[in-house]
Amino acid sequence: MKRTGEAQRCLQPVVELRKEVSSYAYSVRAPRSKGVIPPSSYRDCGFATLADCLGDVARALGSDFPRIYVRLDGLCVGERDIVELRREPERVALELEAELEAELKAKAACAIRAESLAVPGEG
Repeated sequence: MKRTGEAQRCLQPVVELRKEVSSYAYSVRAPRSKGVIPPSSYRDCGFATLADCLGDVARALGSDFPRIYVRLDGLCVGERDIVELRREPERVALELEAELEAELKAKAACAIRAESLAVPGEG
């Protein structure tokens, strides 16, 4: 049974969501393999909101994949079931944005800590 889960995990696509100047876009790719990030196999853009973008992701992938890895503006923000994107894209959008903000704050805190450790006698 464990092997089936591992096989399904390998088939779970990565959806890269990003904010553009005045809209949202996304691309779909396979997960990283042996350190190599494969190229995107599908792209779409021009969505007014992140929720609209997520709704399109659900329509595009829903019949083929039950779950996806999600990256937002270059950072990993978790995994999601396609059904969530289809049923409640606004809620999922808010949660993803909150997760992105938490990731950015954590990275900033680590950078500040690393900087203070790099200067002997300060901090």
